[in-house]
This record gives sequence, C-alpha cells and structure tokens, in this order.
Amino acid sequence: MKRIVSALIFTMLFTVAGVASASLEDTRATIAQQYGDYRLVIDSDNQLWTKADWEEKGYKKTKAGAYTYSFVRQGLHFSMEVMYDSDKPEGLVRIQRITPDMPIKVKELRQYFPEMVPLLEHPKAVPFVTFRSLSRQFQELESQVRMGVLVRELKRDYFTMLAFNIQNEGRLIGQAEEVSGDTYIREFTIEKAFRTAVHDKMDSNSPEWKKIKNFF
Repeated sequence: MKRIVSALIFTMLFTVAGVASASLEDTRATIAQQYGDYRLVIDSDNQLWTKADWEEKGYKKTKAGAYTYSFVRQGLHFSMEVMYDSDKPEGLVRIQRITPDMPIKVKELRQYFPEMVPLLEHPKAVPFVTFRSLSRQFQELESQVRMGVLVRELKRDYFTMLAFNIQNEGRLIGQAEEVSGDTYIREFTIEKAFRTAVHDKMDSNSPEWKKIKNFF
C-alpha cells in the first residue's frame, strides 16, 4: 500500500509541475510557469526590491542580480534564487540555487523535485564527490565533502551540473564514504560546467572528482 501511495504522490507532483524538466535552457517565463512568479529582486548592488517596486521603478535604476521565488512542495517550503542572462522574459537561466526550510535526503530529491529526474537519470549523468568547492552560490556552512551530478550532454559550450551542499543529520561530512541516499541536502544549485574544467577534473585521472553510485 505504501508503495502505491508513493507512486501516486510522485505522479501527481510530476503532473502539477507544468514544465517536464529543469534545465539551463529554462527562461524567466518557464520558471514562472513552474514555480510561480518571483517575489523579490536582488539588484547588482545587492539591494533588495519587492516585485511591485522593481516593476515600477527598480529596473529603470539598476540591473537585476537575482530573482527570488518561494514555493511549497509536499508541505515543505523552499526558497529559490535564479540568475538570468538578461531581464527579458526569454532570458535564459544561468544559475539556480534552491534551499529547503528543512534539509531533505538525497533519495527524497526526486519526490520533491520530479522535474530534476530527467537530469538525475540522464544516460550521461555522472554522480561524484569532491573535496573542492563546486559552487560559489552556497550560503550555508559546507562540509569538506561536496557532491555533484554532471550531465555530460553538451549544451552550447557547457555541461549541466547539479551541486549539493550536504550534511549528515546536521553534522558536516569529512569522508566520501559517508555519503549515501540518507545524506541530507541543505541547498543545491543548477549551473554550468565548462568543458575544459570537466576534462581537467574528470577525464585526466585527477582525484579531484571521484565518481560514486547514483544514490538518487
């Protein structure tokens, strides 16, 4: 019975999601369709604007740095910041950072974000861990071990990467062997990984990025 209920919940979430998959090919318009309209804007000078103030006068004075969104999945609140390559509705996503109010487990990500499943299950998806920083966008304290999923399908001149700030029940992770499906995600990003960096870290027998089992 539990498996049937879980399957039904997953199907409902996937249907409600609107856009079938998350992607750096998303735009301001498709992000709004998926997550609702933005609530706030952080401008290029790091000043905060409400949506109303931004649309009335903010955009005339400065450039947008990031748009912030707020939404609920399965009773859990999430906040999201998105940087675009332009302020136009067709502006493409450059970086998304998503933070739940409470950490979720790695194995639960697909339940909360079915739109991520095509990335997680992509034939060219490579899960890995590293002791190097994966993102400059994280705001929470990071473990020594970081986790990522690199989708090695070329989009223009880059690959898509999911980067995760992970913990184990509030404890920072110091060893790669501690990572599992029960590891908690404190925040994660979707951003670009350029070919040269990928080759240097994953294709040249470098120990920087260590491939791991897909715990998603």
